[in-house]
Amino acid sequence: MVFLVAAVHGRSGVARAVVNIAGALVATHRIEIVSVYDGGRHAFAIDPRIPVRHLVPVAHRRIDELPRGQREEARTKSAYVGDPYFSRLTDAALARELGRLGAGDVLISTRPSLHRLATALTAPEVVRVAWDHFNYPGRQRRGGGMGVIRQAMAALAAFVVLTEADRRDYLRDFPEARIEVIRNAIPWPTVPERVARDSRTVVAAGRLAPVKGFDRLIDAWAVLAPEFPDWRCRILGLGPQQDELQARIDATGVRTIELAGNSDDMPAELRAAEIFAMSSHLEGLPMTIIEALSQGTPVVTFDCPRGPGELVNDANGRLVPDGDVPALTAALRELMQSKELRDELGEQALRDSRQYDIDHVAEVWRRLLADLAG
Repeated sequence: MVFLVAAVHGRSGVARAVVNIAGALVATHRIEIVSVYDGGRHAFAIDPRIPVRHLVPVAHRRIDELPRGQREEARTKSAYVGDPYFSRLTDAALARELGRLGAGDVLISTRPSLHRLATALTAPEVVRVAWDHFNYPGRQRRGGGMGVIRQAMAALAAFVVLTEADRRDYLRDFPEARIEVIRNAIPWPTVPERVARDSRTVVAAGRLAPVKGFDRLIDAWAVLAPEFPDWRCRILGLGPQQDELQARIDATGVRTIELAGNSDDMPAELRAAEIFAMSSHLEGLPMTIIEALSQGTPVVTFDCPRGPGELVNDANGRLVPDGDVPALTAALRELMQSKELRDELGEQALRDSRQYDIDHVAEVWRRLLADLAG
């Protein structure tokens, strides 16, 4: 079985999900990971039993370091997809790599352009599974990838999505397709019981990019900070918006919110946090929410398209109307005011997280793969 990813070295949710499930399946399946680009050191530890092959010896942002002939190919548009991440260079590399697959082999692609390339560059007898990590509304947006998904769908053995709502939408568009729901899995064992905490800390995490909406969390915290001077907010992650977000924090004059960079120990961060906050505009099935639940940390989030609404409810946190910053502020205030409420919600969060246990999710994958094998 081959997992095909654009870049396994990064800190993306896709890379993390692939590394997690590949590690869980390797005891019962022969697993390989093929990464189009090689960014060097992997952010997530890969089981040593899993071989990883990189097709282009540099990260996409460093293609200027390739030899001259390869640079020209890398700057020439792919013959199959319009995604600028792919080129004639990657077309040729993927054709060589995927051409070795045959009857009985399973190829799991993880990005719309890779779904299309997988169906274009493999023999018909290869079992092609598309594992999509974004939500249907996002795919419908311009540049969201629905065009190449439409091109690929008829040649796929299964199309795996993260939520029931996505499954319904895809079945409406593709009634003949096999659409399966498989949740993301917690990348570490769930804790047997909730750890008591008194850190007075709200944690948020994700790439510092516009889609994550951290500007909205900063605005909410600017209101809350004077009311709760002994609380702090830590935003974990790096990304292109770092300077812009720091300027926004500086403009508020608030000293109790910080951009804290990446963490090498997310479980510890989440175990210590009193509340996990999410302010995104769009999500798939957010790994960070699942991880927070697994540490018994209540979640406050916008009900953005599409995953938060399937994970968070009034028993384990607060789900507020999408984009309503005053409502997000009020929900955070409610939890910050009451340790008893935080503890009650946190206990339920931990119970709810059991369904995302890695062993449970791996078994769902095994059943699907066995069924596809006939």
